[in-house]
Amino acid sequence: MAFMPVIISGGAGSRLWPLSRDACPKPFVEMPDGGTLIGRAYSRAARLEGVGRIVTVTRRDLLVLTSDAYRAATPPAVASTFLLEPVGRDTAAAVALAALYAAGAGGGETVLLVSPADHLIRDEDAFAGAVRRAVELARHKRIVTFGIAPDRPENGFDYIEVEGETARRFVEKPDAATAAAYVAGGRHRWNSGMFCFRADAMLRAMEAHCPAVLAGAREGLAAAAARTFRRHEIVEVAPEPMRRTPAISIDRAVMEKAGDVACVSVDCGWSDLGSWPALFDLVAPDETGNRTTGD
Repeated sequence: MAFMPVIISGGAGSRLWPLSRDACPKPFVEMPDGGTLIGRAYSRAARLEGVGRIVTVTRRDLLVLTSDAYRAATPPAVASTFLLEPVGRDTAAAVALAALYAAGAGGGETVLLVSPADHLIRDEDAFAGAVRRAVELARHKRIVTFGIAPDRPENGFDYIEVEGETARRFVEKPDAATAAAYVAGGRHRWNSGMFCFRADAMLRAMEAHCPAVLAGAREGLAAAAARTFRRHEIVEVAPEPMRRTPAISIDRAVMEKAGDVACVSVDCGWSDLGSWPALFDLVAPDETGNRTTGD
């Protein structure tokens, strides 16, 4: 059974403006300790067990920037495909494109690991262990999400209420008091935005819960143009079907509605680096408490 990591990239990272901008979003910003988030995501995916091909879903105008970042990351040799979106339609459309591509290239039993390009993972061994467990669950046709054990009340994150390895409920950004109660109760995890599933399981869920998204992605992929760039397979999704496709997150479109969603809890030093304080934490303060990097 094929295993295919999928990296989703394309947001502007507006909360980190002006460091992150539309022309150079957060995944491509040089980290204080070197490298870029998207380069690390690619290398991390390439080192996982059983990887046959890595798929990247991104904007057409970010192709060269992404290819440069991958080449600089020098990961193990692995086949690579870019699905180029003509217009952003949030994560549900990106997941639909990846699932459709995987089903066509490797069959419906292909297991996909979907992760954002702009998240930091410090403990890659713990992450790889969680992926192995998620793949086991996904092979039994369960859709799997990854939950991060919260170490503080954070009302800027979405949460998952868990019972064992089952996701009972998805909660969008609670208020501060509710977030504190979640941390104290121990039944909630931060929603990492990472998922694992068989292609056919996700396609069935999307057909049931967001058929318009799936139809738009299917039409856009069917009319796509294919070429090669720097040894990457390039698939340029047709623009008109995607412009008509609803823009919605995969959480709202599928995860909050699907039954029997599994949740693998993991402590892997995860951060979405979605704010300046999160970025500051990567740099040690000097004797007066200032944190500086670069000029």
